[in-house]
Amino acid sequence: MLGVGLAAGVFGRLIGSIELIVPAAAAVAAVGLGLLRLLLPTRLSVKKQLSAVRVPAGGSVRVDIELRNGGARRTPVLRLHDTVGGTRGFSVEIAPVAAGDTASISYRLNTADRGLQQIGPLTVSDSDAFGLVRRRRQFRGVLRLIVHPRLEAVAAPRAAASEDSLLGREHHRALGLSDEDFDGLRPYIPGDDLRRVHWASSARHDELLVRRHRPPRLGLLSVVIDTRPPGDSESVLDISTSIAGSIAASVLGAGDAALVETTDGRSTRRVVGTSQLDLLLEFLALLADGSPEVHAAVPSSGGPVVAVSADPLLVADPAARRNFAQRLRARLVITADAENWGGDHRPHRSAGWIHLTAPDQLGGLLLPDRLRPQESA
Repeated sequence: MLGVGLAAGVFGRLIGSIELIVPAAAAVAAVGLGLLRLLLPTRLSVKKQLSAVRVPAGGSVRVDIELRNGGARRTPVLRLHDTVGGTRGFSVEIAPVAAGDTASISYRLNTADRGLQQIGPLTVSDSDAFGLVRRRRQFRGVLRLIVHPRLEAVAAPRAAASEDSLLGREHHRALGLSDEDFDGLRPYIPGDDLRRVHWASSARHDELLVRRHRPPRLGLLSVVIDTRPPGDSESVLDISTSIAGSIAASVLGAGDAALVETTDGRSTRRVVGTSQLDLLLEFLALLADGSPEVHAAVPSSGGPVVAVSADPLLVADPAARRNFAQRLRARLVITADAENWGGDHRPHRSAGWIHLTAPDQLGGLLLPDRLRPQESA
């Protein structure tokens, strides 16, 4: 418009045509007014938050956006575009916001794939009344959404008690309990805390006796995910991480500790209680790739082990499955038919082995007693 107006004005001046000079001046003035309108300073601020920072694959989260006009003038019509990785993003137009007022916008983001979803940056654009000049401002804040694997409700396997005193103390702190368990009485030694003296027993034995304590014991279960091919593909990891996460979440819900490892040596730290479940879910959400070898340090814990694999060789060859279980010290091997996942094949259960063919089968096959599946009829 500016170029046409200038060209028409010059040509009209050369030939002395007022019919060209007037519209040319109007075109240049329209562009100039638009520029002047958008060059006036504005004070926009944006706040953005998620209704949840972690959701299961296939779930949804609400994104709340708050736009505040901190300037002294009303804004024009604003167009917001929020970038969402892997999608077309979210766009909306909002009416002019008065000075000092706030506009609130919300939209729902549906998730499909496990992994890290980045939301942002947010772009706010506006234009003049004629649509000739457009201004864009980008707010660079990016929100991280962890899309973890879908979890199935299963009965918690009973894990053997761990002798790790530090783990026991962490467990009791997580539950708000005392750091030590009562373990009998012993004779008083100079320097002992008098608050530990058991006065009733001391009176009966005619000597000072103090309470003896020991660190609490806590059940610990390690879940090992087989990331050897084909377990290193994204589709297979979606299945194996869902199985492993379901077991680990049930263990934490029962008050025991859990550890998630992979055969190539990656691992979470040992966590206790449902308050620390997010750490495991983030590890499972971001898990990718693998290695054809089993790392020498796996498993890293001394507690019972559950191994999760999608290797078809373990299904077809009992000897290979037995060797795999012995290598990982696994009391239970869970295999998944990843190639036909969700088909009409029936699952299988036997001592030390569960074979799954579709979602929502694990809960009916896993017994909480000593990590042993139900025996086949």
